[in-house]
Amino acid sequence: MAREGASAGNGRGGRRVIVIGASAILAAILGETGGDRVFDHLDAALVSSVNVAEVYTYATVNCLPVSAIDAFFTETGINVVAFDHAQAVLTGQLADITRKSGLSLGDRSCLALAKLQAAEVLTADRAWQRFAGALGLTITLLR
Repeated sequence: MAREGASAGNGRGGRRVIVIGASAILAAILGETGGDRVFDHLDAALVSSVNVAEVYTYATVNCLPVSAIDAFFTETGINVVAFDHAQAVLTGQLADITRKSGLSLGDRSCLALAKLQAAEVLTADRAWQRFAGALGLTITLLR
């Protein structure tokens, strides 16, 4: 549910905010379908530090050059939000409603950040949409 006085996607102070998930960032870096949409939202974008770790993990496991990941974060200037206590608590609580869908810690941390910021979410993961209503979030798919 959005914060009082702000609709979903209009974060604190009424400014538009969108939290970008690791799957969307990877789609942008890898030039996948819909990945270009990430660049349309950079002025309002946040990403959880947990999702940054997921992107670097994917690169390492799949033998992608870390320099490409470094370049994305440097060139876009996307705002990385440190994972704090409030996010940790909500991320843990989200396990109850997301358990059957197999959402990862990173997935839940992205949703938690969006919930706490009264922000929209941009992802490539279709499974997230089933939680939009329960969380009061607008979840937009890249493709």
